[in-house]
Parts: sequence; C-alpha cells; structure tokens
Amino acid sequence: MIYANYAATSPALPPAAVKELCGYLADVHLNAARNFEGLEAGATALRARKAVAKLFNMKDPLKVIFTSGATASLNMAINGLVRRGDHVLATSVEHNAVSRPVEALRKNGVIEIDWLQCAPDGSLDPCIIRKAIKKNTRLLIMSHASNVLGTILPIKECLGIAREYGLFSILDTAQTAGVLPFTADDCPENKNIADIITFTGHKGLCALAGAGGFVITDSASQEMRPWITGGTGSVSQSLDMPDFLPDKFEPGTQNTIGILSLAVSIEDILRTGVDKIREHERHLTERFMSGLREIKKIKPYGTLDAGRSVALVSLTVQGRGAGDAARRLFEKHGIVTRSGLHCSPMAHKTAGTYPDGTVRFSFGRGTTEEDIDAALKALALL
Repeated sequence: MIYANYAATSPALPPAAVKELCGYLADVHLNAARNFEGLEAGATALRARKAVAKLFNMKDPLKVIFTSGATASLNMAINGLVRRGDHVLATSVEHNAVSRPVEALRKNGVIEIDWLQCAPDGSLDPCIIRKAIKKNTRLLIMSHASNVLGTILPIKECLGIAREYGLFSILDTAQTAGVLPFTADDCPENKNIADIITFTGHKGLCALAGAGGFVITDSASQEMRPWITGGTGSVSQSLDMPDFLPDKFEPGTQNTIGILSLAVSIEDILRTGVDKIREHERHLTERFMSGLREIKKIKPYGTLDAGRSVALVSLTVQGRGAGDAARRLFEKHGIVTRSGLHCSPMAHKTAGTYPDGTVRFSFGRGTTEEDIDAALKALALL
C-alpha cells in the first residue's frame, strides 16, 4: 500500500513514541494511585508544553494549552475572543473548523463576517485585508496553508497588518506544524506572529488523534473568555475559572497519553529538524508536480510551485469523478488518497472544483521517491 493521505492523518507514530506510550500504559496509567497519576500527568504535560513552545519559538511553556485538537482549539479561541457586534475577517480557503463556528455566530446575530477572497490557486494578496478592515473589526483568522490547495499563505505580511490595526489574530497550523519552519522573521523574539496559534497532533506532528491545542499571548489570554469550564485542581474554592495559564483554558481530566504522544513525537521532530523534514517533503512534491505535467488527462490545482506549497496536491481526472478516481487508485494500485470536499467547501469554490471536489495526494516523512513514481504511473493508467 502507498499512503498518500498525510494531510488527514499521519499513518504511524515514531518508534520512540510507540515504545514510551506502551511503557506509560504498563507502568503508570494502569497501576498508579490517582494522586501519583496526577503528578505524572502534570510532569508529562510540562514536558509536552516545553516541546511545543520550542517548536513555535516561544519562551514560556505555560502559554501552551492542550485540547482535543485544532477544531476544539479554534472553537474555543473564536468563541472566547469575539463580542457581540464585532466584525471578523477570514480567508476563503478556511477549513470548516473555522467557517462553521463563525457562520454560527453570524446566524445568531453575534458578529459580522467578511471572507477574504483568495485567488483560484489559493494565494492571498495581503493588501485586501486593509481594504476589508472596519471600525468594529476585532479578529483575523487564517490558515497557514490550505488543506485543499496546499498553498502557503503570506502569514508574516497578513498578521503584521492585523498587529498594525490592533486586531486579534488566530493562525491555524493544522497543515504546517512540524513540517514547515517558522523563521526568526516570522516569529520575532518575545512576540508571537499571531495571538493564538492552533495545532493538532495527528497530522504533521505524528502524534495520537485527540491531542492538540493552542499557544496564546498575554494580551489574548486576558481578553479570551473560557468557552469550557470545570475542575482544574487549582483554586477549587472558587466557582470561577482560574485567571492564570494554563488552568484558565484546561478544565477537566486531560488526555495524558495523547499529550505524551505530542511530547515524544515533537522531540523527535526537533531532533530530526523541521528544515530537513520540509526539504524532504518539498523534493517529493516537486517530483510529483513535475510528473503530473506529462499526464494530459490530469488537472492539478494550487500554485504548482513546491516552494510555495506544503506536500499536498489536489487534482481532477478527465472523465472521472473524484470519488471514482480515488476508489480506482486504491482498488487497482493500493494507493490511499482522499477525495471530495475535504471539509473545506469554500476552498473548492475558490478553486472552481465545487461540488465534486478533487482527489488529494498528500505526502509525509514516510513517503519515498518510489511511492511518487508509482502514484504517477497509476494516474497515467486511469
């Protein structure tokens, strides 16, 4: 089998993560008394916070908040930051994890929303942000890279404009965390590029599903209201949530084994080097894009420039629906892709591939040149 669906889920944890998770289950989780288990969970969480903070170039690990993933993080951030009467900006290539919560707020009369129109290849001109800002604009939400088109958005310029106008900003790194470096220019020392950066564990971070979170600035944490409340093990005498991090946004019993998987996997990524992972994926994407140019029945979408894209290519096959093409790739050639709208109908409308969608190939650390060549050969035979 050739796995080409990394944009949805990484297929395997690093061996070091598997070994440590098995040890945790055997030695701690099943046998420990609850008080000891709580201490162990706190130590595990701190280890993971330090790994995430290093990945995102942050100094304070207590500003790392753990949730069940990017969807929960985005809902918490959006609902916690906006106020009635606010105006929100988001791009036209956002995942439903963004578009559905903001649309619900719009329908309930809480906010106004304007969608920043990307080009058909998924690129965005930062200048349109200035034109869209109103007196009541409070928040800019944007993906680092589209999960449909792969296009990397100009976050330095866009989020710089948000800072210039005093807007809060949320950056969704579901497709980029662990596979795309944040440069020193993107993340100035002591200053996040965005007020909130959301991430999920089961894609580029190669951790377990059900573990993710967000990192947050002081100013955003002061303004953001807890969207979920409950026990934290701290300030238990108060009926209000604690006002300090990370407790303010982490109620209830945490997914310790998922958080441990984040710690171990991110440590492995940092040892390998995000730059090295990026170069591997860029090379594979370039090889795939180059090969597609020789197959006339295939129409790829996005920038078709591996330097401006994550390791993801959406395409259509002349004479075949996306679902049919993906099924044939799997049944005849053992190639796992993803077809349809990819939980991002707005991105497909932007690209002109709505409503049938596309076949999406996405690659990762385990993909080889032989996999790419086999995928190209299979596409030529469709």
